[in-house]
Amino acid sequence: MLPIYLKDQDFSPPEAPLYYLLTRDGLFLAKSTPFFSAIVPVNGIPWLAPQEPEARLTAPRLPATLLLQALAFFRAVYRRYRAEAVALLAWREASRSYELIIPHQTVGGGHCDYQVHEFPAGLMRLGTIHSHAGGEAFHSERDWFDERFEDGFHLTVGHVDSGHPTLACSVVVQGFRGQIPPENLFSPYPIPWNQTPPAETWTEEMNHKVAPLPKPIEFGT
Repeated sequence: MLPIYLKDQDFSPPEAPLYYLLTRDGLFLAKSTPFFSAIVPVNGIPWLAPQEPEARLTAPRLPATLLLQALAFFRAVYRRYRAEAVALLAWREASRSYELIIPHQTVGGGHCDYQVHEFPAGLMRLGTIHSHAGGEAFHSERDWFDERFEDGFHLTVGHVDSGHPTLACSVVVQGFRGQIPPENLFSPYPIPWNQTPPAETWTEEMNHKVAPLPKPIEFGT
């Protein structure tokens, strides 16, 4: 069994001819012989147990009614603008409950930009729920890029105006994204899509917080 050293600011190379070195850049093996010394990257320590990346929900499961509220909002935006939309997932510690926050957003087709000017007091931001309008639910390359530094749950709802929406669920931690089966995230499951509230319940908030993308400038020929 080889010794393991941490390379902090006070580290000095030991006299040992063979040892592991844990650094900011990962795990290395340091080796010295009468002819050379080297430090090379390694993928793991063979006598330790393996570990795969994992994430599991330790709080209460998200209520399916919250997802249905988001779907009603997405339908309202889709029917008016034929566009994607976004809602923010939040946790209120005082009541230990989940809530939806609708941010100010600009939408158009497969495009949705949003801004959070001030997150409501008493709420902790937990992630996002966004729509893919009439398309399939999946985490697009742009989703991966936009969400890579936002720890939390990131959910995508597709085919929003159909009777059978699609759903993709993931969690992002320290830039790593892992998929979560929706049955492990929501209660009850399967999602009772037929109980989605009317899209019209979001009309007033949509009027205040959702704007269409400006039309492109057309230059004369």
